[in-house]
Amino acid sequence: MNIFQQREKIIEDLITACKDYDEEKTNHLLNQLMELDKSAEQKPLPEEPKERGFYTTANDGRLLLKDIDDDWSARTWDDCSANHMWNGNRQYAKWPTVCETLPPEAFPLKRVNTGDGNDD
Repeated sequence: MNIFQQREKIIEDLITACKDYDEEKTNHLLNQLMELDKSAEQKPLPEEPKERGFYTTANDGRLLLKDIDDDWSARTWDDCSANHMWNGNRQYAKWPTVCETLPPEAFPLKRVNTGDGNDD
């Protein structure tokens, strides 16, 4: 269960506890939610791949491109930019935004061998 699913479950339980006027359970769930958020804030970002090129996510194989400016974009099968995937509906993003947008299961990214001679 990723952090977003954990948060959803806690909030669902919190709503139930509030409706049941269960103050002890409500306080316990609020503390869990705060600890979950605290651990997410303290967790370091996954390591950014150093080489430019194509990468796929570990969980669903989404195709990403790291370009010459160290910007990231989501790509389609024919190497077009997937429109506005990142926060703020931007076409390109820096690494911290990539990490915020994708779930933890997406990492580490896997380098794609394109056969262009620039692959490792």
